[in-house]
Amino acid sequence: MRRAEQVSENLKLSRLLTQRLLEEPALLEQIPEGADVIVLPLDNPELFQANLQHLLALKGAGKQDLVVVVLESTRASKPKLLVKV
Repeated sequence: MRRAEQVSENLKLSRLLTQRLLEEPALLEQIPEGADVIVLPLDNPELFQANLQHLLALKGAGKQDLVVVVLESTRASKPKLLVKV
C-alpha cells in the first residue's frame, strides 16, 4: 500500500472513529491523553497490515501510550469497535 493511500484511508477511519466517540463519549475516557490510536480495520486487509506494521514500528521505537482499535467494518453506518486496548 502506498503511503498516500494509507494516509487517505486512515483519515476516513479517523472520521468513523470520531463519529463513534461522539455517539458514545464513555469510549473516549478509555483513550489516555496523548496516546497514539492505531485503527485496524478487519474488512481492509491491506490497510490492516499497513497499520499493524506502523504499530510494531512505534512499539519497537519504545513508544508508550498506544491504543489499538479494531473495527469490524468501515462500511457500517455505526462501526462496531471490537477491541480496545
